[in-house]
Amino acid sequence: MLLLLTLPFLYPFVFLINTALKPRSEFERDSVSLSTKLTFENFASAWTDADLGAAMLHSVISVSIGVLVAVAISVTGAFWFVRRPGRWSTSWRVLLIATTAIPLPVYIIPLFLQLSDAGLTDNLYVMGAIYAGWTSSLGLYLVYTFLKAIPDELLEAAQLDGANPWQQLAYIVLPLCKPIVATLAVLAFVATWSDLLAGVVLIQDPEKRLLIPATALLNDLHVSNVPRTAAAVVIAMAPMFVVFLVGQRSLARGILAGIGK
Repeated sequence: MLLLLTLPFLYPFVFLINTALKPRSEFERDSVSLSTKLTFENFASAWTDADLGAAMLHSVISVSIGVLVAVAISVTGAFWFVRRPGRWSTSWRVLLIATTAIPLPVYIIPLFLQLSDAGLTDNLYVMGAIYAGWTSSLGLYLVYTFLKAIPDELLEAAQLDGANPWQQLAYIVLPLCKPIVATLAVLAFVATWSDLLAGVVLIQDPEKRLLIPATALLNDLHVSNVPRTAAAVVIAMAPMFVVFLVGQRSLARGILAGIGK
């Protein structure tokens, strides 16, 4: 039953990979049936024509900065809110978490104008900071919910033993937060790696283009090579599959963390 239920979701991936491995002439004759002659020429053509190697490096730089900064902000911010209960801190926390409800298209143009006036567009490090701000609100919610399950007596005992807040964070909170931190890292990576809108608007220099925009802009208005585009999409999706395969156990543990506590 589970296999039957997953078939509608697996078919697009099967069709994508089949298209990427199909010669262009065969695809133009029959775009639906399985390929009778597999070729990797589309992957080589997509890698060269769209300069996917450089674009992948740019995405690695920006996304890595975004994930690391988002994790750092989320963990330290959630720890601060846990240790500072009160009406004022609760209002700030609710306000910060509520920003997750604002979709990116609402503020991407004002953000672009501000960065353009400051000369900060086409900057991979600034792009990483934008990604960090984009995912930190969700991370703050996840980590704060997890930290609320930690007994207050544990941190109070550490404080009585002379541990300052930074020591409590480093030696008590972080070791306990490994499952939720891994979950946040995976979710932040997938959300930012698959971004198209911010990457197109904020990085317009072809020499600094990110991977997903480079894939989306591979075709021009006059020539459409669908198998080559499908190969580029497979290349762009591969890192996300790797991250999910590596972090699936931590992701499951993080999602289930706190149940029954």
